[in-house]
Amino acid sequence: MRNRDDLTLGIDVGASNVRAAVIDPLGRILGEDKHRLVSKEPPQVVEAVVRAAKTACGAAGIPFAEMRALGLGVQGQIGKSNGMVLSAPGLGWRDVELQKLVQARAPKLFIKLSSDVAAATWAERAAGAGKGADDLVVVLVGATVGAGIVLGGRLQEGVSGAAGDLGHVNIHPGGHRGCLDAYASAPSLAAWARDDLRIASAAAKAVGKTPAVGRRLLEHADGDPDRINAAAMERAADAGDDLAIHLLDEASRLLGLAVANLVTALNPSRLLLGGTLLASSPRMRRGTQQSVAQHASRSALAVLEVATPALGEEAAIIGAALMAAEAAANA
Repeated sequence: MRNRDDLTLGIDVGASNVRAAVIDPLGRILGEDKHRLVSKEPPQVVEAVVRAAKTACGAAGIPFAEMRALGLGVQGQIGKSNGMVLSAPGLGWRDVELQKLVQARAPKLFIKLSSDVAAATWAERAAGAGKGADDLVVVLVGATVGAGIVLGGRLQEGVSGAAGDLGHVNIHPGGHRGCLDAYASAPSLAAWARDDLRIASAAAKAVGKTPAVGRRLLEHADGDPDRINAAAMERAADAGDDLAIHLLDEASRLLGLAVANLVTALNPSRLLLGGTLLASSPRMRRGTQQSVAQHASRSALAVLEVATPALGEEAAIIGAALMAAEAAANA
């Protein structure tokens, strides 16, 4: 019979959905729920968190009132000491006291707030592709570029909780768009493609010609620049589209350079490269690995294993729960 004291709630707060699950100590999901956000205002998001948590408990056959701890993973920058979401661009939040707001709705629960990348990293280390690695770096590339870091078996969040913010590493000092997010995140890649297509179209029309740049890319986006995404760019690159090839390869080079510097500085035994963008673009993943191999130090590469995260979109939920369970036990 399960010991209910060993079960923890994990919550993943994204830009459009809240996902909740009851997690056991081995990282297994016993019951879950997904709640679509109808509003991004903090009180409405908290309401969605509580509803999803209660439904997940019902699916697991555990009364919500009997849960001991709840872990919140949020897509954004977290204040480690004050339970505040400092910045969550997908939600339009700045300085939101999320932990305090959820605590007011569930006063008996122990609550732990973390970034979704930190939570996903801890889940991979505990129950996924990072299991057994005491020195681990997890790089997730999607709406932003984030890194989770485990050294000596301990998650490293930094003094304020901002460790691993790889997306704000400056790769073009003095440039108009200097940080890695501006080149290697999914929204930025699509924005670069749309900008280049507009420029090419204007130049071609000025001389009475049909634009040739990005023609295949536009075809793979059904003729609509606003529908360009990583999957369309990958298909276009496979078909020989020069614009898609250039953008994916440049993003891979810069991402790999940033990751290589992290690998050289931290000397992990395992590197996990994942996230929605790299999952959608095998070309970009290959290019990133090649760039890491080219730029990281020989001594760091000699002991480095590169793999893919195993837990997918469930990682943040599992990790948030496991982090909360550990923090509650030590409280």
